[in-house]
Amino acid sequence: MTRKTNTDMNEKILLVTVGASPAPIVTAIQNLQPDRVIFFCNEKYQDQIIGEGLPCQIIKGKIVINSPNIPTITRLGNRFDPTRDLKIIQNSDDLTECYHLAGASIRHIQESNPECQIYADYTGGTKTMSLGLALAALENGISLQVNSPVSLTTVTHSRLPLPFLDALSKKFLAPKKANSITAFHVSNFKAFADMQYIPIRPLTLIYGANSSGKSSVIHSLLLANHAIKSNGELDIYRTEAGGDSVDLGGFGQYVHRRDRRRQVEWAVDIDPKQLNLPDPGLGDLLQSVNKLTVGVGIGTRRSGNGRVRVRSFFIEADGSTVLNMSSRPRGRLQLDSLDYKHPIVSQLIEAIVQTQTFALNVTAEVRDEIEQVVNELVPEITARVSRLLPTKIKVGEDGDQPNLERSLQLGQGDLADTVRLVFPYRLSELIGAIADTIERELGRLQYLGPFRTYPPRHFAFSRQQDTNWYAGGGYAWDILLNNGEVRGKVNAWLGDKERMKSPYELVVRHLLPDSQLAAELYPRIAKGFHDLTTKLIFHAAGFGGDIQEQIERLRGDLEAAGIDLESLDTALPEIELLVSMLTDVDSLSEEWVEQMSAAGDPISDLVLIDKRTKTPVSHRDIGIGVSQVIPILVSCYGLSNGLVAIEQPEIHLHPKLQAELGDVFIESALGEQKNVFLLETHSEHLLLRIMRRMRETFEGRLPKGMPPVRPEDVCVLFVEPDAKGSIVREMPLNKRGELVKAWPGGFFEEEMDEIF
Repeated sequence: MTRKTNTDMNEKILLVTVGASPAPIVTAIQNLQPDRVIFFCNEKYQDQIIGEGLPCQIIKGKIVINSPNIPTITRLGNRFDPTRDLKIIQNSDDLTECYHLAGASIRHIQESNPECQIYADYTGGTKTMSLGLALAALENGISLQVNSPVSLTTVTHSRLPLPFLDALSKKFLAPKKANSITAFHVSNFKAFADMQYIPIRPLTLIYGANSSGKSSVIHSLLLANHAIKSNGELDIYRTEAGGDSVDLGGFGQYVHRRDRRRQVEWAVDIDPKQLNLPDPGLGDLLQSVNKLTVGVGIGTRRSGNGRVRVRSFFIEADGSTVLNMSSRPRGRLQLDSLDYKHPIVSQLIEAIVQTQTFALNVTAEVRDEIEQVVNELVPEITARVSRLLPTKIKVGEDGDQPNLERSLQLGQGDLADTVRLVFPYRLSELIGAIADTIERELGRLQYLGPFRTYPPRHFAFSRQQDTNWYAGGGYAWDILLNNGEVRGKVNAWLGDKERMKSPYELVVRHLLPDSQLAAELYPRIAKGFHDLTTKLIFHAAGFGGDIQEQIERLRGDLEAAGIDLESLDTALPEIELLVSMLTDVDSLSEEWVEQMSAAGDPISDLVLIDKRTKTPVSHRDIGIGVSQVIPILVSCYGLSNGLVAIEQPEIHLHPKLQAELGDVFIESALGEQKNVFLLETHSEHLLLRIMRRMRETFEGRLPKGMPPVRPEDVCVLFVEPDAKGSIVREMPLNKRGELVKAWPGGFFEEEMDEIF
């Protein structure tokens, strides 16, 4: 019997988190010597894995060594496949995302290669990435290792009792508020002239007639998202998230009425309590603030010529302006005004003053001097925009960054000079934290266009990520291939008798290339026949001189049983019966499959199985509605804490399924996953289901397992065309799920007109 080799059984796969320093990753790989390495990192550090040239800096003492990427340093060679082994984390501070991505990767490896040895090294990356990988590894029985300065220490999951692990997961992965952005504002963009206020709730539905300008709402978010992802590109044609579905046509096309002399104004409202501030003291400044509004102006020079860039920046707190900046030569923004009397600014200065031990009793004269110092600082403070918003500010003509260490060296020196040095540093921290929060929130925007990708018949052979990978929904099929939990939920929805009632089920098959199959199968068949012949000879030899007598007796027994041995065709089933008696065919074939799978690199394919006939079919053999709804379901079931914009989710679905889709959105937004949805739709049935769940919540009749739906969870917007520019109107709902005011222009009244 052929057995698996030790190499097959002991294949080692290492999972690592990647951060700023490549050194611990290199050490972990060199010590373990794995057969394969899977890297988890964010976009900022992916060059360390796939970058060309010398993207890595390894520090040894005082020496900095510029080195090639990590797979090259560690000589992984063809053992590293970037399309398979590089996992990008969109938000490396989102524990839920890190945990789910690591868990899905581990389970996929375990399913496709159950006898391999998996290790997880959590030394690199952010603390959140490390914790996410560690929790996922422990939950799935994976050995953990951490790279210490002395040795590589391995800790197995058995050291953490499972009840403790469950409690740990619930504590760190508990549902949290998904979105710190509560609204955004936009003007001079496409259909919008005047500033429009657009609230964002967990369920935001956008309605309007054709060509009313409702797509401008989502497109303005795609503009901001692209600027963040592309390091500040604003003269945008095709956006990164929008793929082939959205072509903004460049600034001259998306600015209102194509007037290049206008500035597109774009702003967001954020909850200050959700800011990730580097200093808790800064958080104290915002305790009394309910809403921060942060905005930019995008445009060219006043003449309409020149480069498209951020031309202005402002911060408001509860409607009062805190600061304004505007563009200067060479792409700089300069501080134009700072409200010294505003509570945020005054408290920021007061905090600096109170840190000085000698400043217990500050005279009015000293305070006047401090105010004068701050006012003199205003025109000296500048900033550059790296993506969409300014992050670090600079002071003076030389553009020096504020230096806190230098200011602290003053000790009990002149208070005004201390404020001059410390205030820009603290202001830079505040602006940077605000910008980082907004860019992080907008950076996780995921868009699904109105025309979802219709994948090729054989998905396994066409999984390259094209420009339309997300906008067209291609990513959804990849998630279904690799995430059994999401696949199970989608199958349940498709087969539910109250929903899709589909007879089809998504199944993953593991395929071997025909060349590999031919190479592996022939020697095994030859050996099988050899073993069979040996058994036959062995048994025949045992008969000795009586063999002829035994053969005649066997012939007689077979003929007595009605078996005709004269015909070869008739004899074959009997020979097969004889072979099966001497050989356990089922066990042998099962063994062959395991050996060939372990020896090669199976290709995973996603197919639909007709449950009635157990026949595999392609999605191209069934109705288009299934292929169009699957990306919607995957977005709802497969994402957590996401910001998801979808155009026409109801496309190719009949009215009842549109209503059922409403429940899917409710569960994804208001359940444990805490996603935020912006849905541009024409579906009345989708809205009616949400209104029904609000009424049932109010009356206490909500179906079991359905999250409660309240007015603060839902925002219905109506985009109305106007001669001066489209207008966004909010259509509030009361606790019973009823519209507080009538639809403008009798929208949705066509049904009543047809009946009466």
